[in-house]
This record gives sequence, C-alpha cells and structure tokens, in this order.
Amino acid sequence: MLMMVPRKRRKEEGSGSVVSLFPRRKTSTSTSIQQLSDDMLFEIFCRLPCESAAKCKSVSKHWLSLISHRFFIPGYIRHHHQTNGNATQPFTLLLESFGNIVVVPSELDKKIGVNVVDLLKFLPPASELHIEAAFDDLLLVCSNDSRFWLKNTTVFDYYICNPYTKHWLTLPRLPPMTFASTPLVGFICDADFRYKVVRIHCPSKSSSANNNTTMLRVEIFSSETGEWCTSFVASPPELNRFSQWTMQHPVVACNGMLHWLDIDVYSKTRRNKGIVVLNPQGCHLCYVDLPIFPSGCFVSLGAFQGRIRIFQHSIFRCPRYCRLPPRYCPYCAGDDMNFSVWELGDYANAGTWSLKHKVYLRDILSEYPIFKGAELPWPVKFIAFHPNDGDVVFLQLLENCIVSCNIRTGVICSLPAIVSMDVKSVFLLGQPSWPTPIHPLPTKFESPPRLNC
Repeated sequence: MLMMVPRKRRKEEGSGSVVSLFPRRKTSTSTSIQQLSDDMLFEIFCRLPCESAAKCKSVSKHWLSLISHRFFIPGYIRHHHQTNGNATQPFTLLLESFGNIVVVPSELDKKIGVNVVDLLKFLPPASELHIEAAFDDLLLVCSNDSRFWLKNTTVFDYYICNPYTKHWLTLPRLPPMTFASTPLVGFICDADFRYKVVRIHCPSKSSSANNNTTMLRVEIFSSETGEWCTSFVASPPELNRFSQWTMQHPVVACNGMLHWLDIDVYSKTRRNKGIVVLNPQGCHLCYVDLPIFPSGCFVSLGAFQGRIRIFQHSIFRCPRYCRLPPRYCPYCAGDDMNFSVWELGDYANAGTWSLKHKVYLRDILSEYPIFKGAELPWPVKFIAFHPNDGDVVFLQLLENCIVSCNIRTGVICSLPAIVSMDVKSVFLLGQPSWPTPIHPLPTKFESPPRLNC
C-alpha cells in the first residue's frame, strides 16, 4: 500500500524560513538538444524508427536540412542493416489483372482485393491506370489518354511513385504512337536514387546495305537530365519481333541491366530462344542463350539477389485418354512432370547456366492435404521468385491458390492465399528500412503540358 509521509520542516537558525529536509533538485546543467552537434543529431535520427525520423522534419528547418541531406538516407540504411543483421526485408506481391490488383503480403496470410486506381488514388485522375514495372519500393505507372483512341493512336503518361510515402512525379510526355507499336518498358534505379525509364520498340530491319542487321529503337528517360533521348542499337539478326507473348513477360532489371525473353512466335510451341540484355548506360546489347530444354517447355524470367534466374516447366499435359506408351509421349503426365530453376552465372560466351533446383509435381502434391487427389489444371503458373530465400518460389495452383513452395524440398511452406482472378502481371514491391525518395525533375520539366486534341 502506498503511504503518504508528511514532509518534516525545521526552522533555520536566525531566520523564519522553512527548510525542507529533502534537498531541492539543483538546476540541470546538461546540454539541451538544441545544443547538440549535427553529428550527434545525425546519429540520433539514424536510430529512430522510419516514421519517427520522418516526423522530425517538421520540428525545425535545421532538422529538416539534416534529414534531407543526401548522406542521411545511406547512413540510415547502413545503420539499420548493421543493427538487424541478416533480418529479411519485408515485401508485398502485387498481382494485377485488367486493372484490378490483389495485394498479397509476404506472410501470405491475408488477401486484399482492391482496384488499382484505388491503390494509387494519390495520382492524378486517369481513365485507365496500370503498373508497368517495379523497382524496390518504387512503381512505374502508366495511363492512356483515351482522347486519342478514335485516331488509332495513344498517348502514354508515365508516373514514378512510392505507394508508402504517396510521393510521385510525372515524366515528360512523348509523341502519340499507334496501338500496333506498343513497346516493352523497363525501370531501373541505382544506389544514389538515380533512375531510368526505358522504352524498347519492336526490332526492325536496318535500311542499310547489310540486310541482316536488326535495329532496336530505344527511348530512355534519365532523372539526371530530366528528358528523353532516343538511340538505335544493333541487335542479333535472328531476334524475333515482339508479340502478345513477349508483352506478357516482364522486363527484368538486374545488375544495372534490363533483360527480356526472345520468343519465337512462329514455332508451334512458342519456343523461348534466349534472353536479350540491354545496358541502358551505353545502350549496349548482348544475347544470352537458354539451357537446352525438351520440346514443350515454358520459361519464366526473374531475378534473385542480383542474379538472373529462369523457372522452367512443361506447357502441355497429356490427356487421360492418351494411349501412347510413356516412352513415346513427351507430354505424358505420369510421374515425370517437374519444375526446375536455373541461374545465370556469366554473361560471356552466350551465357553460363547452372541448375539450382529440380522438383517433381507428385512430390509437391503429396505434402499438402488440400491438394491430395486434386486434378490440377496444366500448366501450373509461376508467379515470382522469393526475394529473400533462393529455395522458394510463388506458384498459382488450382486456378486461384497462390502458394509459396520450397522447390528444393518440394514442400509447400505456407497457407494458400485465395485470389479470384487470372493473374496477368506480377510485381514485387519491397519495403526498405527507409522509403526511396523521388527527387524532383528540373523546373522546366516539372509539369509537362497536356496535348490539345
């Protein structure tokens, strides 16, 4: 029980004042926070949670200048990386299909179905918004100007945004283009938060005397210059023209370069021929051959911690009424359907690949009760590589189940997330310890005027 003890007092000799038996607290002589050095404040801010450090910007102009300094964010990230050790960075999967998006957290314990416009409602109003690419926690979003549709042309407005901070900017507009010439789009950012947006147009034959030369028209926007520039890059003569199958595969940014699949659309199985690699820094192009796969294989492209990977599995599944012996049927389901993961070790000499994992479908189904006895539609759809665990991939099974699977052991290692959509595009949104800043463009490019029809 708490008891209140009356304070005893005594008369000071020679005076009538009352003196407490408990000495009074002396006035503090410690340094106030306003008197701390900038180096000390810098260290304090680096140890705060991200949200708290961001709020400190509003305290004073001096604190704002310290936290906005170009050395603060690298120092903050370095400190939290050293403090957290090997702690994995959280992430979110964005599954998009015809303007709708499903947000799947890394734990796969929730599903939130929202419209992509609602998710990006902080952007300017647009009739149609879709995500073109993602890099760490930044998104490249595109909107089409419907006023040009009657003219069989379209105008693309590109936005770079951070969904966590709600910061965004609009890139300068490019001239209208026809629907038939829709380009591939890549997005890349470096450690100093300088970014490039790259539009890659369909290969075309060169007009020079050498008819075997194929040219790529590449449009690159750089945050350093604040404007677009156009380059023409010589490519291998056997490079295939873009098709709807090419557009369904993302442009993968890795090691400062952009990668996309070269697909032979004229073959019966839409054979994947190789990987085209573009270095935006000097517009250098190289070609990497794929490993030799049996006929009827499907390849998906991705990256894992600075290394290019491919996920390979069969396209076709043999029907139940197939009467051919297994040794004569290359697509016979049986027990031989498998997935494999390959990793690119060297870009030189048309590429050097190593097989990382291989697992059979029968082993995956036997380990998880929900899939026992289930007749899976074929093919099983690849979603993404896990950004923190090289053994784990995300797959779509039973048309609406998103699962994470350990492809080394063949074990499904998480509860399925149920999504009622046919996934068309997948984007992996990182959650770094400090949100990636979006620096403003030069003043003359800040607010591009809209075209008048």
